[in-house]
Amino acid sequence: MAENTLKHHLAKDDFNPDAYVSDISSGGDVYQDLLEHRQRVQKLSDETSIALKKNVYRNYAQFIETAKEISYLEGEMYSLSHILTEQKGIMGQMLEMSVAGKEDNDREKEATPQPEEPKRSIASMLDRVEGCSRITEIPGRYIVHDGDLVELDTDSFSEVQHVHAYLLNDCLVITTPVVNRRGPVRYKYQALYELDSLAVVNVRDVGPVKNAFKLLMFPDQRIYRADESKTKNRWLKKMDQAKKAKQAHDKKKKELEAQKSIESDAYNPFAESEDTSPFGSSEHNILEEEWIMELPEDLDMLIAQRNFEDAADLVLKANETLSSVPQSPALKEMRARVDHRVKQLTDVLTRELQVSPDRSLRGGPQVTRRAVTQLIRLGRATQACDLFLKNRSAAIKQSLRQLRIEGATSIYITKLCSVFFNHIIETGKEFRTTFAENQGCFSAFVVWSKGELNGFILNFSRQALAKKTTLSTVAECVGIARSYCERLSTIGLDLLFAMNGLLLKGIRESIQFNKDQLIEASRHRNAEERWYPLNQKNPHAANNLTQEMRNLGFENFHTLVYDTCFISIAGTTVAFTKVLLSFLNDSLRLYLPDPCYLKCYSRLTLELIFIDSEPMPRVHTFDELYPDLTIALKEVIDSHVNLVEGAVIAERYEEERAFIMKNIDYIFKNLLPLVEKKLKDKSGRSLKEFALLRRRHKDIMHKVQNLGALC
Repeated sequence: MAENTLKHHLAKDDFNPDAYVSDISSGGDVYQDLLEHRQRVQKLSDETSIALKKNVYRNYAQFIETAKEISYLEGEMYSLSHILTEQKGIMGQMLEMSVAGKEDNDREKEATPQPEEPKRSIASMLDRVEGCSRITEIPGRYIVHDGDLVELDTDSFSEVQHVHAYLLNDCLVITTPVVNRRGPVRYKYQALYELDSLAVVNVRDVGPVKNAFKLLMFPDQRIYRADESKTKNRWLKKMDQAKKAKQAHDKKKKELEAQKSIESDAYNPFAESEDTSPFGSSEHNILEEEWIMELPEDLDMLIAQRNFEDAADLVLKANETLSSVPQSPALKEMRARVDHRVKQLTDVLTRELQVSPDRSLRGGPQVTRRAVTQLIRLGRATQACDLFLKNRSAAIKQSLRQLRIEGATSIYITKLCSVFFNHIIETGKEFRTTFAENQGCFSAFVVWSKGELNGFILNFSRQALAKKTTLSTVAECVGIARSYCERLSTIGLDLLFAMNGLLLKGIRESIQFNKDQLIEASRHRNAEERWYPLNQKNPHAANNLTQEMRNLGFENFHTLVYDTCFISIAGTTVAFTKVLLSFLNDSLRLYLPDPCYLKCYSRLTLELIFIDSEPMPRVHTFDELYPDLTIALKEVIDSHVNLVEGAVIAERYEEERAFIMKNIDYIFKNLLPLVEKKLKDKSGRSLKEFALLRRRHKDIMHKVQNLGALC
């Protein structure tokens, strides 16, 4: 019932996520409410996914049949188009064979030089090239030459890909074959280069490079190889002829426009009021403005000068101006030329943000602001966000790679945390400044931060949570990491709960390893114990031991000192007390109290909880580690008690039995209550787990009484 209510609530048109999250967070038990709601949302998501899969499987056969029919019909349409083209050619040949038809054809050629053939030629690209509709919409374009080429790498001259090039009367179009496709060969549009900004250079046959030529266009260059020398020469000749023909056409067009302007001014008495006339063509005048005519060349110059700000300003101004012009062939041509420059500008800005071995990343996130800002202004906010975060990921990896492992582990961990979290903070501040108007990108930053935290934990665990690392070192390193992680609150981000969840496994393994070491060390000490009071030999040493115990939390240890330098318990019991209290203190340093997790989450933290597809680590990390800690303490104490119990009932220690029993009383009456108190103060639990351990005291006393060792 709750799932249906949630489904109905989320499906509303006026659903407000912020209000929904605020309503959840305003309850009494925030953590429990979040878990319950997350489980409901996850269950609803799983049900939706299963329903979608069932629908897909149900219609899978129909999808296959439909795809086959479409592929078959596509081949039939191509064959039909090919047959119609052949029929049209046959009809033309038949007309040429007849005298009347030939005369009519000659008159038609004289009346119209060749307008129809180019249109038919450019229209043929629609049948073979995907994504070229905008290219064929430009009036007056036709195919001059086309053929297959091989693109080579400009540095190594190795093959990059096979392409099919179309040389039009004003541009060069590069397409790539569509692989794994049935029917006739099809191509996909890749790039377009205008002949005005294109330079063709012949490449000499040297080594593996044969029958190749180079295309120079700002800011790139490409090398293409033909299958034979004759084909390459034909490409060079056709492109040279096309460039000359376009230059002549542009020159003639300008002369005609100038002549028309002069005639209009000379014979039109209303020329001065032409712009304001309701019957004038204002869009034609806008496209003939000087700055519009020179717009492509100005953009090329600004991109070459790396003046990205002025280039973006000019693009925005042009888009605003052209948006008010009605659709016309001239507008489509100008739009195509402007879009080509916008693509060049976007490519240059993208390369500014891409990471390469020869590019330094030491300038911080501020060095990317120029390129990111211009990409956002050009409407590429999502692409800018992705490139910016990838750039910062590379910067973090480079900085961490430069750290040297030297000195104590805590020193290296301090440097590691300082570098990583300072990078995150700097990135967050720059992200908030740069993407202030794009709130939708903030979720990407949160997911990126979580991913970078995963990488940080891997580096952290290799050093701080490595095997054979003492628990005191682990506790110190984890405390350092937590203190640095709390600094993320300055940018409104809280990843402390996520970090503790990622460290949970390593902490458990460290506790288990150190527990085993304590048990093994206690076994060796008890094997060599002679069971007599510990003699510190001088009062100074006894005072130092008392102070050491006080630092560990044993305030009443001085009551065990007598005769200024003697301790009323055995040396193994004193050593066990020190290692047990040290183990307990270090373990308690690894946990944060529950109130630290129950604070109000920031908006970014809530986004991280609901966006991350992975299972969210539980918030109460201490509650999860509580069983591990209590079990470890019980095993350590129980192991030591077993050793002492074995000694007290052994015949060889019959004379020392009373003193051994005094050590047992100390463990159960002094040491165990101290451990319980420290653990209870930290956890707030009743510690029922030590009830069975306390019964061991009575059992040992009964065994000793049965042996007649006590008076």
